[in-house]
Amino acid sequence: SGVDVSRFGLTSLPENNDNLVFLCVARLLGEKGLREYARAAGIVKTHFPNTRFVLVGPTDTSPDGIPSDEVAQWVADGVIDYKGSAPDVRPFIEAAHVYVLASYHEGLPRSSIEAMAMGRSVITTVVPGCRETVVEGVNGFLIPVADAESLAKKMIWFIKHPEQMRQMGLASRKIAEERFDVHTVNARMVEIMKIK
Repeated sequence: SGVDVSRFGLTSLPENNDNLVFLCVARLLGEKGLREYARAAGIVKTHFPNTRFVLVGPTDTSPDGIPSDEVAQWVADGVIDYKGSAPDVRPFIEAAHVYVLASYHEGLPRSSIEAMAMGRSVITTVVPGCRETVVEGVNGFLIPVADAESLAKKMIWFIKHPEQMRQMGLASRKIAEERFDVHTVNARMVEIMKIK
């Protein structure tokens, strides 16, 4: 449980604030909010065409899985930069300015915590699990579920306020260290279970 904050170390933001990169790491499932991510990307790109929206994650054959041709259409439309599955997400987090997870429901999203540990602001939904990763306005923003317009508005906020990203990213790192460090979490679990 938790994340190894030494493996997912704090990294500097990309220098180019004129072309922000948003990142989502998730299995290709509708419940991960990926359709909202794609719709929000389309909205943002009408105003800020140089913004990039990266998606990393494996396909999923479950009934909620997003068909590969739908993802291919997002790519063809120029709204999503799909990178496929990756054994190590750290290079993608390092290359991004802001992390996005528009999920409908989660336990505690490891992908968000990994991005936080590396010093990235987070936009995520108000559902349990997701909302535990964000202190509103401190290290990111919470949005309603299945609301691409709200997601687009928060993305545009970051584009218009790039100077806020560093401070919010540092706040993410602090939260990750204090709440989600794997060694601290595991020690608490052992204490609770009274295992010596």
